[in-house]
Amino acid sequence: MLFAALLGSARAEDAPQAAEPPATPSSASPALEANPKRLGYAFEQPEILIRQRLFGLAHGLSLLAASCLDLPQHSEPIQDAYAAWHARQARTIEALVLDLSRYYFGPRAAEAQWQDLARALSLKDSILPALGETSLQDACASLPEAIARPRYELDRLLAEAAAETATAAAPVAAPPAPAKPVE
Repeated sequence: MLFAALLGSARAEDAPQAAEPPATPSSASPALEANPKRLGYAFEQPEILIRQRLFGLAHGLSLLAASCLDLPQHSEPIQDAYAAWHARQARTIEALVLDLSRYYFGPRAAEAQWQDLARALSLKDSILPALGETSLQDACASLPEAIARPRYELDRLLAEAAAETATAAAPVAAPPAPAKPVE
């Protein structure tokens, strides 16, 4: 039950709601349009780019987890692993969603839904094409172990990227002036 709430309608056309964005009339309102100058990835803005990458990682993970629910032998382990991961990463996911909503939708950020962000980043709504040669069965079998690895620690990855960005932006200190000879 908890897993279904976390994933929302991931098996449907729209992606899951990992963060709890403000409620909007979903079927009555048209899709939110992102600032056309900001569509895609912000390679020139490292602080936005890392958020985009991490959102994409969370999006792909949620799509895979949702797809695995259709395989009864993997359903329970996936639910448990995803729920535990999501509980650890919820604050970071909420921050990513908020930051990216502001970036893409500006004054309408509060209206942004997970699927609006996925669309702004041109993310797929199915994990199957991304699996390539790997079968869904194999991907689902490995997910509970993989999700616990550092690759999915969004909070740590975001903090490390922020530290790297701060270090790169810090001014380089000039070397000390040579000492004057004593006369």
